[in-house]
Amino acid sequence: MLKIIELSFRDENQLLDIARALQSPARLAILKALDVKSMNVKQLSDLLGQPVSSTSLNVDILESCGLVQTEMQLSQLGRARLCSRNCDGISVSLLNDNTVKSNEVEISIPLGSYFDCNVHPDCGIATNTGNLGIDSDNNCFYVPERHLAQLVWFSKGYLEYRIPKGQIPPFAKRMEISFEVCSEAPFYCNDYKSDITLWVNQVEIGTYTSPGDFGDRRGRLNPDWWPDVMTQYGNLITWKIGEKNCKLGAKEISLRTFDDLHIFNKDYVSIRIGVKEDAKHQGGINLFGKGFGDHNQDIRVIFNR
Repeated sequence: MLKIIELSFRDENQLLDIARALQSPARLAILKALDVKSMNVKQLSDLLGQPVSSTSLNVDILESCGLVQTEMQLSQLGRARLCSRNCDGISVSLLNDNTVKSNEVEISIPLGSYFDCNVHPDCGIATNTGNLGIDSDNNCFYVPERHLAQLVWFSKGYLEYRIPKGQIPPFAKRMEISFEVCSEAPFYCNDYKSDITLWVNQVEIGTYTSPGDFGDRRGRLNPDWWPDVMTQYGNLITWKIGEKNCKLGAKEISLRTFDDLHIFNKDYVSIRIGVKEDAKHQGGINLFGKGFGDHNQDIRVIFNR
């Protein structure tokens, strides 16, 4: 049976991620190759004549938007990441479903409006006009001016945001959380993984493995003062918490449900973004707001039926 990913304007973030993923001839070649059979990264690299590091990065991008899935397998040469195509087609509806939209509440959380934090150097905050405080001095995370933040970064720890109960619609049965993020390396390193975890009301939703700290080109929204040698942009990722499971993009990541979060039993909803102390890839976080990176948004939360 053919597996089709069905998208509409309601899935704008995923639609944009897929569109960007398909812009690359190298990634199109990977999808074409996986039509024949599943292959590991080394096999794809040899078949397509690409460096292994580039092939691995392209597979990460395809996996993050749901077009490819991977699993680790043991072979005679050690552990290998087996890649399979996750769908046979993409269907996009261009109809604007206003009925669905009327049953949604969208909340934009400014990057610097965190309620709690526990961050460790290398760390810092940037605004549209300059750095806030001194790099690698976590005192800048506690000054009132932090509400101006458009880019925050830290090597270890977390940021926690809160949404008051009064802003949550009583009809809510699902929620989506999206933000632009990447790893945090000195200056930048496109091949520098980090396991970035999301919690809602202290419930672990899942972990996104960022493939790198991206700086090979300027971020589309970055102010002129931001140096070319620093982190430039991230990937826009969307977490979907529904009535049956949790998804990262189109990929199921756990069987946690919206009911498990006990949204209506507290005075607020807490959203925590961080790197766990026992994470396999402790590569830190760059979190982007409206004035940095590629995507003109802060942390976006949607409650719907």
